[in-house]
Amino acid sequence: MVFTGTFEHTIDPKNRLAIPSDVRAQLRRQSKAGDDETLAMYVMLGDGGTLCLYSESGFEKRAEQLDESELDDDELFEYEQLMFGLARRVELDKQGRIRLPDNLLKMSKLPSEVVLVGVRDHIKVRDRGPWLEYVEKTLADNPQMMMNPRRAMRKRNKRAGAGE
Repeated sequence: MVFTGTFEHTIDPKNRLAIPSDVRAQLRRQSKAGDDETLAMYVMLGDGGTLCLYSESGFEKRAEQLDESELDDDELFEYEQLMFGLARRVELDKQGRIRLPDNLLKMSKLPSEVVLVGVRDHIKVRDRGPWLEYVEKTLADNPQMMMNPRRAMRKRNKRAGAGE
């Protein structure tokens, strides 16, 4: 599952966050859930004051990838304690909202005005203001950032072939 798009949302006073309808449809297709079946996601603490939302299968895949980690055993154990200890499975309610865990909201320090950003295998929940400033500044400072995707893939493939 590939998550894309940017969606401006608000975390309500009960810590609920609406998941966009097209994301819910994507989750439903992936899980092969019927319209009356409950959907769920995993919420994790992200970097720099963010939260990350994973589909159930995406979270399981991420967990499996830890078997390939380059971290030494002690570092990996510490990471796994934090990752799994802080992650929470949350179900979407009938209105397509999830309730963000109090402890993760407190740790992330997210305000109520947020943006959901599709980041390939997950959705990142970020503070809306700094995200919009970041996008504007990055595109202004580096207009080539949004280069032709084929060109980006060729560069990556060349590096991989060179053993980098």
